[in-house]
Amino acid sequence: MVEQTTIHSINPAIKSGSHRLNGFWLWFARGCYFLLLLLLSVLFAVGFPSYLKSWTLGGIGAYAFENSSGNLYLSISPAGDAAKAGVQPGDILIEINGVKVTSAQQANQLLIGRIGDQVTINVRHGQAIARTYSLVFAGTFMQLIDQMHITLQFITIYNITVDCLLTLGVIISSLLVFFRRSHDWLAILVAYAMVAYSSLLLASISTGAQVLHASFLNNLIYNLGMAAMFVVFFVFPTGHFEPRWTRWATILVGILAALNFVNLLTFNNSIFDLIVWSAVFILGIFAQIYRYWRVSTPSERQQTKRLVFGMVACFLALILLDISTMFAPRLSYAQYILFALVLRGAAALPVLILDLSFVFAIYRYRLWDTDLYLNRTLVYTLLTGSLVLVWVVTSQVLNYACEQLLGKQAGWLSALLSSLQVAVIYKPVRAWVEKWVNSRFYKDRIDYAEALVELKPEMWNYLTLPDLGHILVTKVPDLLKSSNAALFIHEKKAMKLVEVQNMHPSEASQFHFSTSMLEKMHKGQIVTLSENESFALLVPLTVPRLNLNDLVGVLAIGHHSKGAGYSRDHITDLTSLGQKAGLALYMLQLNERKQSLGIALPPPVSP
Repeated sequence: MVEQTTIHSINPAIKSGSHRLNGFWLWFARGCYFLLLLLLSVLFAVGFPSYLKSWTLGGIGAYAFENSSGNLYLSISPAGDAAKAGVQPGDILIEINGVKVTSAQQANQLLIGRIGDQVTINVRHGQAIARTYSLVFAGTFMQLIDQMHITLQFITIYNITVDCLLTLGVIISSLLVFFRRSHDWLAILVAYAMVAYSSLLLASISTGAQVLHASFLNNLIYNLGMAAMFVVFFVFPTGHFEPRWTRWATILVGILAALNFVNLLTFNNSIFDLIVWSAVFILGIFAQIYRYWRVSTPSERQQTKRLVFGMVACFLALILLDISTMFAPRLSYAQYILFALVLRGAAALPVLILDLSFVFAIYRYRLWDTDLYLNRTLVYTLLTGSLVLVWVVTSQVLNYACEQLLGKQAGWLSALLSSLQVAVIYKPVRAWVEKWVNSRFYKDRIDYAEALVELKPEMWNYLTLPDLGHILVTKVPDLLKSSNAALFIHEKKAMKLVEVQNMHPSEASQFHFSTSMLEKMHKGQIVTLSENESFALLVPLTVPRLNLNDLVGVLAIGHHSKGAGYSRDHITDLTSLGQKAGLALYMLQLNERKQSLGIALPPPVSP
């Protein structure tokens, strides 16, 4: 009989080793991090009221600029109120609400007012007679959103909610990383970078910096954060530069951050900002891929996969957002309003994706499910792309056919028919894409019903209990690439060792089952053990009886031979195996009892 005991849990935190800070440097690093949080909190508190007020203000689609001769000229938006009223590009601005304007700064402040209020401007074109226009701030905008049944209150709440959620998400993600390993310099650097690089993207914080005339400070925090983030890409997760030349690239990152700080402070050239960080971003991805193939352990590789996944997803999302803005000038005003609402929410995704990838990598949450997440992402990305392509091609073909036959396009009818076609082919296309992806990139899924024909009911009369036990402890570890395995049979409320593979029976018999483990396995749940144990998984072999399960035995699976872990896919496959193997063991036990009592068995069922 095997005695029962309690399995002690272990701390899943990353072993930091040389990452640990002590004394002055520990408190200095912590102080810098909390000083940054305090500073950004002040900027948020100062900027939030102004940001909230900004959503009650509107313009007339005109912007004033001053030429060398001192005249104030107007740049006119084609879809704005000023253009619709007859104001022309190049008109000279004279007065606003009876006040003579003398500078572009004064004019642009007066050209913005509370939405719905009236404004009067006096302009002339060249030496022509001055003209006066009475306009309403954001008048066209209010008419359009009223036609679309959208209220100004909804737009205001929507944008403020997105900004607040993004700010909250960034800060919470950063704090989760910091408090996980607050004595680890790498974790502190990650936490600092997560907050700092987002500072320029958080509208309330940027507004607060403008209110305090401290935009240079926000730009400084942003560039320091970006530099810190790319240093993290070079050293995560071990804290060592790999490849070694990336330590010199860190100096280059610092120089680029300084140049970009000057750029944003003086020229405010967003293209230079994008090019600089995109180049370093690609360098960071290369460093992580190099580390993955040349340096990392199996656990570190899973962390690297999560980080690279977050980096690539963030990078692709930013590129898609930038590309989408190129189409904005071609949109009508109403379309642009809807586009801006969608873009506002989508702009938060890249930041949150990257931050969450760090959180999950450092917490090592479901570390061995990373391949599963990548699998699902790849499957549904290919599926979505395929269905969108089918929808576009079908709708265009239908439009062309209707135009040739009827002289006009099908419009909504082609969209409806294309959508119905996509709905019909969704399931078969998804099944085909999943099969293709799994066969090319994820070959570790196991169908035990096909791999172990001995579990089929028609085979039960040909097998004995030792035969099936031997098959389970030899075939299953081989399929999973496990180091060892053992089979225990549940007899008289005790676990009896009956078969082992690649380990001494005395070692397996010393394993203790706790009451909590047995209770969990009686519910049909697999028990995951720590790295210190002889086994990694305990697979319950059960026979279902309504809402309860009879525990027939336990298949103990050893750790992966290459040091990897087991994902949710493995757990799901093994749960199914436990039910099939449990039923087979139970039926073989019944057969043995019948034979011991001299009861003839029914003839075998032909396959």
